[in-house]
Amino acid sequence: MLFDLNWVDLVIIGILFLFALEALGRPLFLELLDFISFLLAGILSFSCYNLPAKFFESQFHIPYGLTLVMGFMTVWFFTEIVFYLLVKLILPKPQEIRIMGSKVLSVIPAMLRSLIFIALILVMVATFPIQPAIKKSVLDSKVGSRILKIAYGLESPVKKVFGGVTNDSLTFLTIDPKTSKKVNLGFQTDQISLDSVSEIEMLELVNKERTAGAGKALVYDENLREIARAHSGDMFKRGYFSHYSPEGQTVADRALKYEEDFLVIGENLAYAPSVELAEKGLMNSEGHRANILSGDYGRIGIGVMDGGVYGKMFVQVFAN
Repeated sequence: MLFDLNWVDLVIIGILFLFALEALGRPLFLELLDFISFLLAGILSFSCYNLPAKFFESQFHIPYGLTLVMGFMTVWFFTEIVFYLLVKLILPKPQEIRIMGSKVLSVIPAMLRSLIFIALILVMVATFPIQPAIKKSVLDSKVGSRILKIAYGLESPVKKVFGGVTNDSLTFLTIDPKTSKKVNLGFQTDQISLDSVSEIEMLELVNKERTAGAGKALVYDENLREIARAHSGDMFKRGYFSHYSPEGQTVADRALKYEEDFLVIGENLAYAPSVELAEKGLMNSEGHRANILSGDYGRIGIGVMDGGVYGKMFVQVFAN
């Protein structure tokens, strides 16, 4: 690394340099107009995106998450157009307005515009589930992490606009309960923490599905929970995703290690950014849904480990 900077820092510096280079030599007044236009478009887009979004949804029956993004882009586009036309109408030749030293000072509004643009991108990277290695590089970067710390106030509006389409398109990772297939996660981490809140939330969702189908709610079992937690953490630490451990042990083998008494036992796995997406994905899978709704099971243990930038690992262990 150059001066302890990673590739994210170098990309940010490169973007700042390109914006500055483009502005260098332009009249300061024009750059100020570009900055005001950019800022105004951003504010109005985050404030008024719902209006065109409702139009797109009602007229074209587009998925709700996508309409929010389309509404946001529509407001931004028209704001820029209207601002440009107003400037042309009021100031037919703004390029003739000169300020001493503007060829150098014009870099300042250009840099501010680029910083806002970079901040938006970084907040989106940090907020939404993407390739963990990229997210970790952002959080480890010197320049990027500082910009992100300042810009986290944008997290809420960014989630409102782009969160829907992210959830609509997001896929989660799982493996059929009856297969020995193994997925290499591509990373290993011991920087994990127990997420007991998600465990309880998932239990509530599971029992809601069971009782909705006239089934009995599962009893939460602490021993099964420990089995699930251990496997969840092991997959993060050794970088794999499978019902079988690298030594070939199954959920039944793991249960016997914990001196669990059972006649039938089953396991569901999910690797996802949230409880809702994990449970939704499991219920949309025939094999996992069968485990969740099966009358053969009366107890459940759920283990959820939070890997930070790497997402969350969910393990459900069922027994009679």
